[in-house]
Amino acid sequence: MRVVGGLSWVVGLGAAAIAIALTSPGDVAPAEPGEAAVPRDLAAYSHLTGSVTSSAPGAAVALFQHGWGVELFDFPQAVVLGAGGDAYRRVDAAEDRASAASQGDPAPMLLSPDGTKVAVGDHETADPDVVVVDLLTGEATSHSLPTGQSVLPVAWSRDGTTLAHLLSPEPTNPYTGERIAGEVGVLDLGDDSTDLLPGDDVTAVAFSPGGTELAVERAGTSFTDARISVVDLAGGGTRDLGTVGALAGPAAWSPDGQLLATTTLEPSGAPAGAPDPGMPTGLAFVDPSAPSSGADVPDPMELPLAEAGRVLGWTDAGEVVALLEVAGDDPCCAEAYDLSRVPLDGAAPQPLMRISDLGSYGVGRFQLASATVGDLQVVTPGEVDRGPWPPPWLRGGLALLVGLLVWLVSRWVLRLTSPDPVTDPPR
Repeated sequence: MRVVGGLSWVVGLGAAAIAIALTSPGDVAPAEPGEAAVPRDLAAYSHLTGSVTSSAPGAAVALFQHGWGVELFDFPQAVVLGAGGDAYRRVDAAEDRASAASQGDPAPMLLSPDGTKVAVGDHETADPDVVVVDLLTGEATSHSLPTGQSVLPVAWSRDGTTLAHLLSPEPTNPYTGERIAGEVGVLDLGDDSTDLLPGDDVTAVAFSPGGTELAVERAGTSFTDARISVVDLAGGGTRDLGTVGALAGPAAWSPDGQLLATTTLEPSGAPAGAPDPGMPTGLAFVDPSAPSSGADVPDPMELPLAEAGRVLGWTDAGEVVALLEVAGDDPCCAEAYDLSRVPLDGAAPQPLMRISDLGSYGVGRFQLASATVGDLQVVTPGEVDRGPWPPPWLRGGLALLVGLLVWLVSRWVLRLTSPDPVTDPPR
């Protein structure tokens, strides 16, 4: 009987190994770079989306969170959309750093302007660092930071060599209604060193096109008195732009350096005494140079901006790309978003991609690879690439199940065919 048991174990283990080999994806080459494109409709939430670690997607055109809150069998995902507009992968490094303070949402994350990297921070940490995920290889590299119990990546330089963070001395909660403030750490990825800028009241930053200056938004007692200034990273000099409002995200600075976009705000209707970050009502522009370049500054524009109202990129035609709400039957909430080109002359926005089904699986924290959207294309993929299937955890479970079934069957068969040492002795 020992021979029967041992042989059945060998057969079961062999079947499990074969199952792993047959379902293993092997070496998957990253997507070839090409023109940046988005699909006409963003693909729906899916449990079948593979991870960056298991299958690197290549350069991405967008990064976003898909799904809010925790429900049965669902979880919030950090998702990159491949530059071709048809590949989706989960940024597992951001999901793994989800904390109790963020209610299970992925950790703070930021897509690089060229779409090849994602920086991942942390809302609560005793050892401040930032993880940089390479989307071309799937590898992740940790860079230690000098201070902070909260690390929020807030801006990449256009060439992807420098990364700015907000570093807060206490853990941060993104759901208090207040804009998170901290001191700015500027990480040079080349020599892995970080410089700290003076002040601990910064809420947003944006690099100049050449990476030598930083537009800095400093918090006030309310959104009505926040101030924007420009810091020379080499000499430390600062000039106040004399503008009040919110910096329109890390891509706020135009590629030619002549304009800086801000988000115009109005009161959000928060109760008296509660934080009021303001509601976005449109975009305005300012000349960031000193002395003034004499650039023709566009008039402010009223727009139905979604989320925080950020500029996501600038096209070659001098338009901005932004996420706009689509009006529906419900006056309370938008039923869809349109990723749109917005002409600076006040002409009607031109929709590129529709993001729908917001009631079931919301889409938030949407970002573009800002340096790649100069001539953003729209495609209609025949198929959606979610990476090799099945994923590693399911391959392991399938191998275990196959091995167990084969072990049970082989044990039963061997017992039937083996001679009984008592009733049927060998001759």
